[in-house]
Amino acid sequence: MKKKIFVWCSDVDKFTGEGILANKFINDLKKYNPKLKIVVKNIPQKKIILLRKIFGNITDRLILPIFGVIVLWFLFISKKNKKICFVNYLPLWNFLIFIFLPPKTILGPVTGGGKILKGSFYDFLLRKILLNFFYEISILFINLRYKKVLFSTDLLKNKFKSINKVYFNYVLKDFHYKDLKEKRIYDLIFYIRKHKNKRTDLILKLINKLKNNYKIITFGERIDNYKIKNLGKLNKKKLILLLQKTKYSFLSPENKYSLFSIDCLSNGVKVFYNKDDIPLNETKNNMIPLNYNNFNFLLKAIKKKLNKPYSKPKQITFDKNRKFLTYFKF
Repeated sequence: MKKKIFVWCSDVDKFTGEGILANKFINDLKKYNPKLKIVVKNIPQKKIILLRKIFGNITDRLILPIFGVIVLWFLFISKKNKKICFVNYLPLWNFLIFIFLPPKTILGPVTGGGKILKGSFYDFLLRKILLNFFYEISILFINLRYKKVLFSTDLLKNKFKSINKVYFNYVLKDFHYKDLKEKRIYDLIFYIRKHKNKRTDLILKLINKLKNNYKIITFGERIDNYKIKNLGKLNKKKLILLLQKTKYSFLSPENKYSLFSIDCLSNGVKVFYNKDDIPLNETKNNMIPLNYNNFNFLLKAIKKKLNKPYSKPKQITFDKNRKFLTYFKF
């Protein structure tokens, strides 16, 4: 009988960032451990929707992860010849997960560390003080309890003095640049998701100012504007075909390597990003830094770029790095 890995996932939705990342991780578990049987545990989507209606945002942030910890403890105690894995949600600020998971739990990609634009004193207190305190608690228990840890990006790299057992930029694993030689007929694409960290208000304000003079498309959550080509949720295949026909994209401020950003960069779309971030050398030639904290300067800079003759992006290549292989070997 094959040894089993019991995997907890709060989100396996193929249309969400967390779900896409989780499926990528599960596929890698299967790929690098063919002799192990992967058993995924989660709550059915209909029940999750009901929980969100009742409890709101704390469903994803606290209720589902805590329930996942309880499920894994039950499996840890009751099952023999097994391994335990917690995939998502796994933000670094949620120190309770790192403290209370069963011993030797395999961790999925840790997330967090996104840049937040200047805002209220409440935002400052939450982001600069409280979350950093939570980070320190999580890091303490990661160092005490885990032999290795995987991060989706490098946004939290500065939090780790020793990086011998830490793997960064998992989202860039399997990055492949492709250009299908399509005519790039759209000027600018936006991904719409109503979330405070993604500053949807800023994105909608930009769209409203640019819609009359440029060919703009959006996908994700729908917005009510007849002057914009609004495509709603797209599967991966349709999104790639769309990106191959697009010149520029605008990223939300919190993460320069969101899954949307990676899809854009891998399909030859130049990316506008928050200048407070520092891109990797491999991608910086196709990324355009902008000041997101001053709307007038931001709008002027985007218009200036869109009005210039479009130049073809440079091909992006990463060295074949097999460091992730060691993470998935158990």
